[in-house]
Amino acid sequence: FICGTEAFALYDVDSIPLAPNVHDDLAGRPNLYRKAARVWADLTDRERREAAACYYALITEIDAQYGRLIDAVERAGQLDNTIVIVSSDHGESLGAHGLYCKNISASEEIYHIPLVFAGPGIARGKVSDALVGLHDVCPTILEMTGCEPIVAPDSRSFAAALRDPDGASAAFNQGYAEYFGGRYMLTQRVFWEGPWKFVLNGFDFDELYNLEEDPGEMRNLAGDPAHGGRIRHMMGEVWRRIRDTGDRSLWQSHYPILRLAPYGPMIIPDAPAQGENRT
Repeated sequence: FICGTEAFALYDVDSIPLAPNVHDDLAGRPNLYRKAARVWADLTDRERREAAACYYALITEIDAQYGRLIDAVERAGQLDNTIVIVSSDHGESLGAHGLYCKNISASEEIYHIPLVFAGPGIARGKVSDALVGLHDVCPTILEMTGCEPIVAPDSRSFAAALRDPDGASAAFNQGYAEYFGGRYMLTQRVFWEGPWKFVLNGFDFDELYNLEEDPGEMRNLAGDPAHGGRIRHMMGEVWRRIRDTGDRSLWQSHYPILRLAPYGPMIIPDAPAQGENRT
């Protein structure tokens, strides 16, 4: 991470805490994670803290630019007529599980991003636990501004949770995300339901975590027979979304590990027969 010296000086490197799972040995997780972690295995704790300080300094610099933008809107007399949104396209491992970058694991450090809304019709000073994604922002803005809604199978408005986070957030207890992995074949689909998180890894065995009991995602429960029913249910939800959102890269895949696996697309009761493609 490269940041300005002024912002970096605001942070005491030695006092920055390391991620609680920084020394995770990644046992029971896909081998690709362990392979990637070796890239940074020789970093000292001091170097990890310096990296974190640079990252935090970058956030400080971005925050200053948000301040300039909001000040300009206020000078124009439009602040009370403006919806302000602060978010990010992805998170950063920043040493969690011994990893860095954004595109190796499906950890919460990557997927749990900030999403802040402020403006007319939005509850002030509230925090919601609704599970929503950036793909839901468009229908939300359209509803809040009185525009014609869009019809899309992979997104929905969460304006109700912004107006009444205490009463409406419970309706948003499921989340779904896709990662295609580019040319590295790191194909992942992630499904959240309440405290549970399931990761379909097309390249390796899958992952299951209880985020309330294991927020650091240190114990992969996917291999525990006691959770077989939950895995079957969550896998079914994943394949249903793959089908309903037109995710042909997986739905029409002839990769036998996906097509013939016990928890493959045939887990959906109304799935097409093997070899049949739906458009």
